[in-house]
Amino acid sequence: MLLDTKKINSKVNQQSVKQNAAIKKTTVEPETFIQHESLPSAFVSDKDVIVTKAIGTIQPDKNIHYYSYGNFNLVRLILYILKQTGPANVFLSSYSFSSKSISQIINLLEKKQMLSFKVLLDNRVKSISPKPFQMIATSLDYRCTSIHAKTALIWNDKWNISVVTSQNATDNPKIERGIIFTDKEVFNFDFKILHDEFYKNNIT
Repeated sequence: MLLDTKKINSKVNQQSVKQNAAIKKTTVEPETFIQHESLPSAFVSDKDVIVTKAIGTIQPDKNIHYYSYGNFNLVRLILYILKQTGPANVFLSSYSFSSKSISQIINLLEKKQMLSFKVLLDNRVKSISPKPFQMIATSLDYRCTSIHAKTALIWNDKWNISVVTSQNATDNPKIERGIIFTDKEVFNFDFKILHDEFYKNNIT
């Protein structure tokens, strides 16, 4: 008896299509964001000028691209931005933290110059920076997860700022790259990702 291979292959293909369709229905699509329009941008890369001075005034209709040359870290940049926005909420993710940066954040919270603060830390902070981690654990709202992203979200009634950078919350003499976004769509995208990650993990 000869097998009709064409019919067999046709049935296999039909089953495969149905299975793929079923899988697509049950698969959770990843969070994606496509920015169709870009705001005007400023570019800062003068190593002879302190970058916070070179950045100048933050504008709600302009993104700022910058390179730093070891003269400030992520927390110092946040402090600079807060001077312009006024009291605001801050949500930060960082791979490492210094004791000095933590003290600066606590001081701002006490003075009400920072309305609230949350931080996502990499799991390794507990072992590579035990003293800063202990300060965070006893004083700040935090979660630990597996993260290498360095992002700072700053917002109040007037501002929605998202800083995406290679900088940690530690002093580092190396060249670092970052972007200060003033686009609310970018802010909402980052906020959802970090918010979901923060609240799905328990403090450990």
